[in-house]
Amino acid sequence: MKDLAVVLDCGATNIRAIVMNNDGQVVAKYSVNNHSRPDPLNADYTIWDIEEIIDKLSFCCQQVIEKVDHKRIESIGISTFGVDGAFVDEKGQLISPIISWKCQRTIPVLDNIDKYFTTQELLMKTGVGAFSFNTINKMIWYKENQEITISNAKYWLFISSLIGQRLTGSFYTDHTMAGTSQLCNIETQDFDQDILDKLGVSSALFPEMKYAGDVVGQLSSEGSKLLGLPTDIPVKSIGHDTQFALFGAGVDLTNAVLSSGTWEILMVQAKEVNLKPELAQHGITVEFDPAKGLYNIGLQWMASANIEWVKDTFFKNIDSDKVYEIMINEAIQSEEQSDLYQPKLQPNQTINIQALELSNNRGDIFNSCMLSLAKQLKKAVGILEEVSNFKIDKITVVGGGAKNSYWNQLKSNVTGLKIQTIQEKETTVLGASFFLFDNPAEEVRTNYDYSFTSFLPEIKKSENYSETTLVSG
Repeated sequence: MKDLAVVLDCGATNIRAIVMNNDGQVVAKYSVNNHSRPDPLNADYTIWDIEEIIDKLSFCCQQVIEKVDHKRIESIGISTFGVDGAFVDEKGQLISPIISWKCQRTIPVLDNIDKYFTTQELLMKTGVGAFSFNTINKMIWYKENQEITISNAKYWLFISSLIGQRLTGSFYTDHTMAGTSQLCNIETQDFDQDILDKLGVSSALFPEMKYAGDVVGQLSSEGSKLLGLPTDIPVKSIGHDTQFALFGAGVDLTNAVLSSGTWEILMVQAKEVNLKPELAQHGITVEFDPAKGLYNIGLQWMASANIEWVKDTFFKNIDSDKVYEIMINEAIQSEEQSDLYQPKLQPNQTINIQALELSNNRGDIFNSCMLSLAKQLKKAVGILEEVSNFKIDKITVVGGGAKNSYWNQLKSNVTGLKIQTIQEKETTVLGASFFLFDNPAEEVRTNYDYSFTSFLPEIKKSENYSETTLVSG
């Protein structure tokens, strides 16, 4: 019986191999740290070392597969962060480094993007927000600085496909990764020929598109040696971790997901997208859902970064193991309902504390901080409902902010929506695993036993939240 799947997860801070069963349970896992590296040709630039990544994936996989019967493994999938990739030759060997999304070299490209497109034009055509790390900015950097690299390349491969090609020998483009690039047309969900023409890039650089759960190839002899598994195990296309984290958290056409950490990102699954140019200022972005033809529409703003600032400014002398409990307890005691604290929501904004009275204290400021962020969530709900043309019934919160019950109650009170937190921590791997079995992913997901904690509007503030904690990041 083939009831196991192997998820190879390459994150920005950790590389992991996790074996999941078809009930969504973790059977075995192993992880090591991941790090970007200075570019050997310019220490001010940042890259990923693909050989180091593959070596670590190999090591992690061999630690977990020794604990399971290899005959039970249905398939293998690879999830990674978006946008990053590299040019390769006909054998799959890199002819350019993998420019990291952390790299500074593409910031001037974005600052001067109007040489090619206006920011609003790109938003309306691709749906993707204007971020310096977008793949399009890497393409422009090569066009302006190393055009010969483009000319000599056989393919551009996103990082999940670089790993998949090494395991199978097959060249492919993952659909969810392409959706992060700002090179694709939002309507066709394929590479936009007008954009490619302006960049002088051929569509032939992008190999066949594969969708979530599609087989991209069988584990080759090289892949077998790397992973310690038999040849001919299918490798299936997974791709951008955000999309599979959403699916793993249970997103559907009525349930939004809020990833709450240093940044908060509210995302919905939608059948249609109704963008307006002015939405660019709100940090909106549209990516491709794992289901062909659907979209993940998101808004993002700085969240726990504000809470950390309040902690470091007003609660800095409190022991780290007690500080969040004290912060929350003092906020609970606050009766302040005005906008004392106006948060920094985007990098180009500032924090503003206003209209303080002598009677105000740090608990008032922290309470106002969380209330202001809850109001931003309500605003984001309204925008996403308009753009996606449907009504959000509830919000599932994942990430560090999900641990702050008082904040979640404020979010419910302000938005008027049911807020629920999911107990499952491995939503990316869980969502990815649902696509790695023979049955449809939606069917596999229905068999998973989710456990939620719910918050409904208008519970009295006197409710005891003293045992809650907050973890940012």
